[in-house]
Amino acid sequence: MLSNRVKRSIIAIFLASAASCGNVNPNNEERGDRYYRKGYYDDSLAEYLMAQKVRGVSSALLRKIGKVYVMKGDFPQAKLYFDRYFGTRDSTPDAEVLLDYLQIAVDRGSAGDTTTMVHALEEILRIDPAYNLGRYYFDLGEFYYSQPDYRKAVAYFLRGLPLDVELENRSAYLFHLALSYEKLEDNFDAFLYFDQFMTLYPDNPDLEQARWHRGSCGYPLAQQMYREGELEQAFFYLGQIISAGQPQHLVDDAYFLQGEILLSDGRPEEAKLAYRQVLKLNRYYYKEKIAEQARKRIEEIDFKQKDTN
Repeated sequence: MLSNRVKRSIIAIFLASAASCGNVNPNNEERGDRYYRKGYYDDSLAEYLMAQKVRGVSSALLRKIGKVYVMKGDFPQAKLYFDRYFGTRDSTPDAEVLLDYLQIAVDRGSAGDTTTMVHALEEILRIDPAYNLGRYYFDLGEFYYSQPDYRKAVAYFLRGLPLDVELENRSAYLFHLALSYEKLEDNFDAFLYFDQFMTLYPDNPDLEQARWHRGSCGYPLAQQMYREGELEQAFFYLGQIISAGQPQHLVDDAYFLQGEILLSDGRPEEAKLAYRQVLKLNRYYYKEKIAEQARKRIEEIDFKQKDTN
């Protein structure tokens, strides 16, 4: 038989041990916080879910679970918990989740996880469409440009370019905006932004490429202006191609169309000069269709002039 004194000692040791264990073992939520800070997201999620089961739901816990799901790349679950966070009694829609998403975007972008970064940024805009993402508009634009989803790329580039933010690659973003418009067959806006790029960045390595694309957009615009009777505008676009000599394969087409416009405008002598430029450019390729057409036009003009005389 144990004496009462021994029994009391055993009880005291047991109570001290229990107290000690309570001090070194935090609750589930605290353990989840610790795992989250260390980047152990699976462990953190397990602790948070256990805390939810044991202690019930709180807005703070819902927010933490949402953040863990984001870091794990499970955006549907993250959105579910953040939406629940907004719906709890002790929570109202505020800037806290927006800051969470922004921090996640920064962290995941730095880690090279572009997809999660984009999801986080777009969730910010879903919650608050007027939120200013600053330079991150360009990250979104570049992401969708590379997909390619040119409509979204244009939308984000246009939101970012007017902002006064420090950027190393503003010229590249402007160039990609112009290319996106070209891919969407919006030749008018593409021409404008290629022209703007050339004006703002005359020493950029992509200058000649921009000149080529500007001319490529300018030719269908000249055709459109001709059809609509806007002859001066048509001459403007053709003049850009001819003066730049780019794209090279469209220069003879530009001269031929210039001749057509001049001829329709009652200026046959000027038209002949344009057609002769077509022949000059194709002097080694007389069987080229456009050269043959130019020769016929010159012959027709000469014939009419002789007939008139």
